Amino acid sequence: MPKPFYLLTGEEFLSEEALDKIRAEADTDPLSEVMLDASAPAQHIVEALETGSLLGGIRLVVVESAQDLRKEHLEALERYLASPSETSVLVAIASGRNAKLTDLAKRTGAVVALDAPKGRRLASWIKERGRAHNLKVDDRAAWALIDAVGNELRDLDGALSQLEVRLGPGAKIDGAEVRRSFARLADERIYAFTDAVGERKMAAAMGTLRRLLEQGEPPLVLFGALSNHVRRLLQAHRFDSTKAAGSFFGMPDWRVERLLGQARSYKEEELIAALGLLAKTDVDMKGDAPLPQVPLEEAVARIIAGR
Repeated sequence: MPKPFYLLTGEEFLSEEALDKIRAEADTDPLSEVMLDASAPAQHIVEALETGSLLGGIRLVVVESAQDLRKEHLEALERYLASPSETSVLVAIASGRNAKLTDLAKRTGAVVALDAPKGRRLASWIKERGRAHNLKVDDRAAWALIDAVGNELRDLDGALSQLEVRLGPGAKIDGAEVRRSFARLADERIYAFTDAVGERKMAAAMGTLRRLLEQGEPPLVLFGALSNHVRRLLQAHRFDSTKAAGSFFGMPDWRVERLLGQARSYKEEELIAALGLLAKTDVDMKGDAPLPQVPLEEAVARIIAGR
């Protein structure tokens, strides 16, 4: 017999899988399923729970962004859960904290914490997930996949699906195979970082930089990519035409247009100052700094802010 209320907290991909598991275990009626979010009036959620299934089975009511449920929602749900319908299951999916919602779920149903695995646990998750895709993934392949694709579970699962389709069920996956299959992805992520700096998008630049560092990209490699990009931005100030810039940089037109647009977002003197800052950062990173990523992060923030 399913519980009347499940609160799924944590990683989005894992929450979606947990929701599918609840659907299967409770044998819910897909035609009667209701999807709502925290913007729905409290009474609408309760009415959905109290309405019977079209085919007489279990009705599933899903509330997304449940961390944003307000006081009136929680009070209405507490009244409902004092005597819940035997033919309805409520699943609340929360990406953030809501202490009162968690307390309500503990008292009337279940809290399912779905924290994303990291480090060695993430490598183990990839190997286990590989078995679900009929692949034999060794330890080096798991780490290589993290380096190439990142640590987002949905992206990793998608990469395993690609390997299964390309190599067939039962294939043995080693680090060399991962590098052959996903060689360009690390470069593309570094481009995303340098483009965010060029476009002066602080949140995107810092977020991408930290993900690259978490995925094991050497700080000095990222520093080199940043320095080269700032140098190109300064050089791009000389050009008014895409054709001339494309000839100089040896880039396709779409890439040159993006570079010129980024260059226009900085004054020439800002880029000259940025190169001076990067020269100092180079010394700091290669010197006594215990964490070389710290001066790199500080340099990125100062360049974008123009300080």
